[in-house]
Amino acid sequence: MRSVVPGATGRMAVGAILGAILAGGVAGAAAAADFVVVASTDPAVKPGVELSGGERIAVGAGQTVRLMSASGAITTVRGGPQGAVAPRPGAAADPSRLAQLKILVDPPPTSRTFGARRSGVCPDPAHLTTLDHILTAQQAGCANQARTALQALVTAEPTP
Repeated sequence: MRSVVPGATGRMAVGAILGAILAGGVAGAAAAADFVVVASTDPAVKPGVELSGGERIAVGAGQTVRLMSASGAITTVRGGPQGAVAPRPGAAADPSRLAQLKILVDPPPTSRTFGARRSGVCPDPAHLTTLDHILTAQQAGCANQARTALQALVTAEPTP
């Protein structure tokens, strides 16, 4: 039985493949979303959709879409004949915060309550006045209160 040990060309090919995989991962991270749709008057644009800055949104003329960044800043865009374009973000997006926000806005379907809060008291949604407070409550198992507070935060933001 003879064993084959890859030579220099085999190692170079493996290195090239690993480099391509790594580059693809970095490119995927760079293409991460900057905003989550938190409200929309256009039924075609559903809350929970992630958007990147500069991305075109198919929003009907006269309709509005409210976007929230990972920092908690809310931006309203209005649809026109060509739709609308998501603004360029002011700061780098935090993918984990956007993922949490997306779950609050558009929760996945559930049939069981694994991980539900079993002890302690959830905060009054009226006291959750920033995205940081809201996401902390969500992580503590108070998703309903966090969702209510997020809706109040979005609603309180004046529409330009």
